[in-house]
Amino acid sequence: MSTVEKPLVSIIIPTFNRRLIVERAIQSVITQTYPHWELHIVDDGSTDGTWMDLLSKLTTWKGKLTSFGRNQKSIQVHQTEHRGVSSARNFGIAKAEGDWIAFLDSDDEWGPEKLTKQIEFHKNHPEYSFSQTKEVWNKKGNLLEPKGKYQKISGDFLKESLDICMVTSSSFFAHKPTLQKIGLFRTELPICEDYDLWNRILLMGHSIGLLEENLMVRYGGHDDQLSSQYQAQERFRLYSLLLTKEEFQENGNWDGLPEESKTLVDKAIQSRWEVILQGRIKRGKDTDWLLQLREDFQSEAPHSKKDLFVLLNDSLF
Repeated sequence: MSTVEKPLVSIIIPTFNRRLIVERAIQSVITQTYPHWELHIVDDGSTDGTWMDLLSKLTTWKGKLTSFGRNQKSIQVHQTEHRGVSSARNFGIAKAEGDWIAFLDSDDEWGPEKLTKQIEFHKNHPEYSFSQTKEVWNKKGNLLEPKGKYQKISGDFLKESLDICMVTSSSFFAHKPTLQKIGLFRTELPICEDYDLWNRILLMGHSIGLLEENLMVRYGGHDDQLSSQYQAQERFRLYSLLLTKEEFQENGNWDGLPEESKTLVDKAIQSRWEVILQGRIKRGKDTDWLLQLREDFQSEAPHSKKDLFVLLNDSLF
């Protein structure tokens, strides 16, 4: 097949202080059956020796690659100051030369057919610019399939996505030009940056396809997971929803949304406000400033991004 039939896929692995486990993710890329990819490993200012470990193993990893004709494979490592996972992914996107982007978190791993089957999916379904695959969870050695509301679904699932994060970054596959038009990860969000992006994609009218196969393993339960390091996590989702609505209004896109979508967003915002306020009341914390912030955002007056930064201030939560 030609490189048109087998387009270049740019893979981005961000890592921070994962020296002991990042190689598992890298090896799962090296063993991909798909023949045309580039891997960008972005060390986000690790302090545990990750960078030197990556450099010491790079030659060995490159020695395992086989390339034929125009179908090439390559590995590049990059080091940045510590700015968080969103900045690391965005850095990788800026370096990417492929028309398709795939993300892989440094604690997860792919099955060997993951890229081959995802490219094939998009060839057969050109209406999709984005997709993900089903997955298996590994929780301290126990393999589980997601159940109930955590099962992956396909298409326009804005309602479900506003409730919980419905896409796994390590299975996500994106048409780079389309992703760039929507916007990349918000670098100010230390967590829930994925939730934010998926909702913006869906609100812009794009569906997200699903491959009905478990093509990756998602690992959980370690102490360094970002989601376990922050209090009142709903504040990050609230920040995302308020800012996204504000941006849509500023850009003139809000009025063009279906009424159902606008109602879903407004209900999701209201629900987040209530969860945060009730949590603070239960813990005996001040709510006056939050009530004032909610009143301000329920008014018709425009607001700036900095007005919302208070929700990201850890000292207040």
